[in-house]
Amino acid sequence: MLKRKQSSKKRSPQTGRETSVLSALPFGILAGVALIAAAVFIVYLPSINGGFVLDDDQLLTANKFIRASDGLFGFWCTTESVDYWPVTSTVFWIEWRLWGVQPTGYHVTNLILHIVEALLIWLILRKLAIPGAFWAALIFAVHPVNVESVAWIAQRKDMMAMLFLLLSIAFYLKYFSSSDTENAQSSRHTPCADPARGVCGVLSGRWYWLSMTMFVLAMLGKGSVAMLPALLLGIVWWLRQAGTVPIFVPTKMGLSPFLSKDLIRLSPFFLVAMVLTWVNVWFQTHGSGEVVRSAGFAERVLGAGGVLWFYLYKALLPIDLAFVYPQWHIEAGNPLWWLPLLAALALTALLWWYRKGWSRPFLFAWGFFGVSLTPVLGFKDVGFMKYSLVADHYQHTAIIGVIALATAGWNIWRRLARVGTRWVATALAVAAVGVFAILTWRQSGLYRDAMTLYQATLEKNQDCWMAHNNLGSLYVGENRTSEAIEHFQQAMRLNPKYPDVYSNLGVVFIQMNRPLEAIKNCEQALRLKPAYPEAQYNLGLALAHTGRLQEAIEHYQQALALTPYYPDAENDLGSALLQTGRPEEAVTHFQQALRLRPNFLSAHYNLGSVFTILGKYQQAIEHYSHALSLKYNDPDIYIGLGGALLQTGRPEEAIAQYQNAILLKPTYTEVYYYMALAYASLHQSSNAIAAAQKALELARSQGKTPLAKQIEDWLNAYRASLSGLQNAPPSVK
Repeated sequence: MLKRKQSSKKRSPQTGRETSVLSALPFGILAGVALIAAAVFIVYLPSINGGFVLDDDQLLTANKFIRASDGLFGFWCTTESVDYWPVTSTVFWIEWRLWGVQPTGYHVTNLILHIVEALLIWLILRKLAIPGAFWAALIFAVHPVNVESVAWIAQRKDMMAMLFLLLSIAFYLKYFSSSDTENAQSSRHTPCADPARGVCGVLSGRWYWLSMTMFVLAMLGKGSVAMLPALLLGIVWWLRQAGTVPIFVPTKMGLSPFLSKDLIRLSPFFLVAMVLTWVNVWFQTHGSGEVVRSAGFAERVLGAGGVLWFYLYKALLPIDLAFVYPQWHIEAGNPLWWLPLLAALALTALLWWYRKGWSRPFLFAWGFFGVSLTPVLGFKDVGFMKYSLVADHYQHTAIIGVIALATAGWNIWRRLARVGTRWVATALAVAAVGVFAILTWRQSGLYRDAMTLYQATLEKNQDCWMAHNNLGSLYVGENRTSEAIEHFQQAMRLNPKYPDVYSNLGVVFIQMNRPLEAIKNCEQALRLKPAYPEAQYNLGLALAHTGRLQEAIEHYQQALALTPYYPDAENDLGSALLQTGRPEEAVTHFQQALRLRPNFLSAHYNLGSVFTILGKYQQAIEHYSHALSLKYNDPDIYIGLGGALLQTGRPEEAIAQYQNAILLKPTYTEVYYYMALAYASLHQSSNAIAAAQKALELARSQGKTPLAKQIEDWLNAYRASLSGLQNAPPSVK
């Protein structure tokens, strides 16, 4: 009986104190799931209605493939995307058809993914016989470092990659522990030296290929999970109990037979990692001359040492978190920069030396942590490193190793404590979860809108030129031009080679009716980055303000050549063509603007105007009406619709639209004149004369002399026609 009980424990490594506690609860597992789910939704509630920030536009709102009906082909089968992450892009493509530009749906999806990931961590740690698995999953769910990955919509790529990485690990564990299923069947029931550890059937079994499939999907979600094969090798090492299976004992072949089989099993994983990593690197570098940072080998190695300790510190003490941390300035000649690297190497050597004894769990956790961080240690630059060498979302996977080690240690301490004092350990765990939850709740609140996030970033990092630039752009949208200019100038001072800030400053000067300064700044942006569609477009706007319409047209066309999905450029190109007497060409561009953005107010209004000019009044009415459905408080739209109605012989309806315009703008001179024309067509002479006299009075008071002369001439001619002295005056379109 004793032997049978011990054998049972070996086959079920997840049994233990934690399992018995959960099992004692009614629906214990369901209670744990509900607790994790509730905790996630509560701590992330402040960010659930948060808007789009930073590169959310590039990946989602301004991504032409997201809107396109054939966008999936573009993601999977073309090289037009900046990154080859088609799994993440496919999910965004589907969600766009559900939520559109409403960010809440995307946030909720991130929360659901985070819950699923926490539950998978619970499952995997139980399978690895690591104590405190539930507490590790709960702490991961509410850990403040994860806020950046969960609350920032663009980090869906982290969430998708992590989801499939965890599924790959779970399936590989299932494959590894198979005793009499697929692995044994693939060997045609031949004797197996160790079936419980899955050494039969090296590259076979559905769990193996499910694990491989999940890894491919993870890499197509984001390439940062390329270290999964190395993580799996470490997990295999952990599963082979010390003294039971001599994994690293030399043999005649130089390796143990078990390690040889493990390497064979994982070799396809390593191959997939290498191929898809190359694909990711190619997508990020082809056609781009941007240098993220200039750093020599020594600087990168020293930086890697510092990065390891930085992330460990933030994992254990997650305070003073920042969206963008201050950029590091690593000096190889400074001995202090060598200390983190030497300390990391010394710790690794120490843990390896005692790997068969006390250090085994520490080595496993430290290895998982370090290997997971390898892609973001700075040996190879990624885009965000132009702002900061470190970022919270970089350790979304690595932090599992730290949390698992901490909760395992806590669980062992709790079991060894006296029965009467175990409540102290439980209270400390609850307190830790509570503190992390409060910190996460506060941190997620920074993502409620972009302005809050950038202001908080600058409080922690005054030298973040990206935050200065983006905050300035938000101030432009609120017409706070002086504050916008101040932040743009700060960004320019911190990074004089930042083309975005010059282009954005050009927008401010256009709004301030200072087109010459706008032209100067946009031209500087293009000198720094010639293939810059936004700067080409802004330069076109500035040139149009100076009356240089032909030059403006050329720059609008260059912007569209660089990025075909640019509805604003299409619309303004159409306006410039219309002003240069090319209405038929203008129609084409207005219509293209609407294909790209169906509810584009300005394009609908412009199409109404150009169709009126072309005498296509019914089409003009349709577009003016659509414009009114989008913005009912614009007098110009009412006037345009009234004019089209008047031309189609519907003066009563035209007058109603003119009256709506007057309600919005009582001193709008032209509308009274147009209303006089409408009353005249209805032979309501007294109303026509009254409206014309009001128009004349306003024109004179506003100094509109040519218009006043035109109205006066019409009024005199109309009165003469009423006296029978001459025919009715011609109507004015």
